[in-house]
Amino acid sequence: MNVEWQKFFKNKMTYLSLIALQVIALLAIWKGAAYFSEEYDLAARLYHDYPDALALFSSHQYWVGLSDTFFSSFYYFVFPLLVSLPVVDSFYKEKATGYLNFELLRVSRRAYFAKKFLFVFVSSFFIFTIPLVLSMLFANAMSGNWNFESYSTAYSKLINGTAALPDTNIFFSQEKLLFSELLQTSIYLYILVYYFIGGLFAGVYACFGLAVSLFLNNRYLILFIPMSIYLGMWTIFTLLGLLAWDPFNFLDPRQPVSKLSYASMIVMFGLLLAATITTYIIGVKRHRDVFA
Repeated sequence: MNVEWQKFFKNKMTYLSLIALQVIALLAIWKGAAYFSEEYDLAARLYHDYPDALALFSSHQYWVGLSDTFFSSFYYFVFPLLVSLPVVDSFYKEKATGYLNFELLRVSRRAYFAKKFLFVFVSSFFIFTIPLVLSMLFANAMSGNWNFESYSTAYSKLINGTAALPDTNIFFSQEKLLFSELLQTSIYLYILVYYFIGGLFAGVYACFGLAVSLFLNNRYLILFIPMSIYLGMWTIFTLLGLLAWDPFNFLDPRQPVSKLSYASMIVMFGLLLAATITTYIIGVKRHRDVFA
């Protein structure tokens, strides 16, 4: 595993992917901060007599995933490609250079492929989550606000029907179908759970590309496999009208569509993981003679 991490940190694509995701995340919070400033100034004038209503306008709402800006959505659109670029073509490059045969002389075949799968999963998880967490910290530093207890308190009142609000339905649109209890406790718990789940899916997409690479000899096609399966699922579920089952929608912390459920997350992750592991095992067995 140490060798894998050494190659990972020496790979220029690792830094290009991280920088690209970080730039997207920073653009999202920069645009979000501008929108929030305008919204809060307006809310302060309209709802100065309603502390609960004013508390629901919180600066955490321009964190990536919670903002309505283009760049926030774009992060969730492009991540399968960028998290995969440094690692998804590992087998292709190692076969082309002969390094794969060298590795298989040093360790058992089973150990090598198991460690490779785990490494790709873990590294993709961190490529996805690190820019999000850093941008969240940067957004807090920009606003000077690190304590969001007032929002959680106001949100809890909103859910329980005890919040003092003006006669408008705008605030009830903030109610979440999933992980609502986390919002009532801490917005940090809510967003970190979403980032964690997104990281799990990032790992699966990258590993799926790794598995499919065992059947392909075109490097550029391999690089786009994770993005292709992601967009393919988006297209299929959109055409079927099953938006709540599309990862692009249920991974978004804003919860942009209705009828979201925990079942959709669990089932889709389970199916993707099962398909990935099955494809990976078949691919390794298919090249049994080559990898012997």
